[in-house]
Amino acid sequence: MQIRDSLFLATFVLMLLFAGSQAVDAQVTSNRRSMSQGNNYALTLEFPNADDKLVRSLWEDHLKDNYKAKPKKVKKSRGETMAKVNGIPGVTVGTKADIYSAVNDNGSGSELVVWIATPDGYVSPELGSGRYLEAEKMLMRFALDVSREQIRLQIEDEEDALRDLEKDLDKLRKDKERFEKDILDAERAIQEARNNIDRNLTEQEAKQNEIEAQIQKVEGTKRRLKDF
Repeated sequence: MQIRDSLFLATFVLMLLFAGSQAVDAQVTSNRRSMSQGNNYALTLEFPNADDKLVRSLWEDHLKDNYKAKPKKVKKSRGETMAKVNGIPGVTVGTKADIYSAVNDNGSGSELVVWIATPDGYVSPELGSGRYLEAEKMLMRFALDVSREQIRLQIEDEEDALRDLEKDLDKLRKDKERFEKDILDAERAIQEARNNIDRNLTEQEAKQNEIEAQIQKVEGTKRRLKDF
C-alpha cells in the first residue's frame, strides 16, 4: 500500500473517531452479489446503526452532489437503482461508468451495496487493487456523510429533549409562583379573618353591654308596674 493511501486510511479513522460511534462500525467488503445484470462483484458498506431510509436518501444526494448523477430505479428489481456517471477519479480512469446500488434493511441497521460497472468490468480487488482502493475510499467518504447526518439528527433530538425539559422547568416555576400567590392570598385571608374575629369580639362586648343596659331598663319598668 502506498504512503498516501496509508495516510488517507489513518486520517479517515481519526475522522470517524471524532465524528461519532455510528460510523466507526461501518465496514466495506467486496464479494459477488446478485443484481439485475447477474452475479457480479459489489462493494458492500455496513451501517449497523443507520436507518435504511436515511442511507438511501443520503446516497442519492451523494451521487448528485459529487457526480451530477441521478439514480433511477431498475425495472423488475428489488429496490435497485442505476446512475450513469462520467467518471470516478482513480476508479474509472476517465471513462464513463454505471453505478448500480441497493440499500437494504439489515436488522437494527442497513447496508449499501454498490456495483460499479466499467468498460473493464465490475470494480473489485481482481480488477486492480488501486482502483478498488479508490472505490473503497469513495464509500468511506460517504460513511462520513452518514455519520455527520446521524450526529446532526441526534443533536436535533437532544435539542428537542432540552426544549421539553426547559418547558417542564418553566411550568414548575409558574406552578411555584401560583403556589406562592395562593399562600399570600391565604395569609391575607387568615389575617382578615383574625381582624374580623377581633372586631366581632369588640362588637359582642358592646352588644353585651347593650343587653345588660336593656335588662336594667326592663327591670326598672317592671318595678314601676308593681307600684300601681
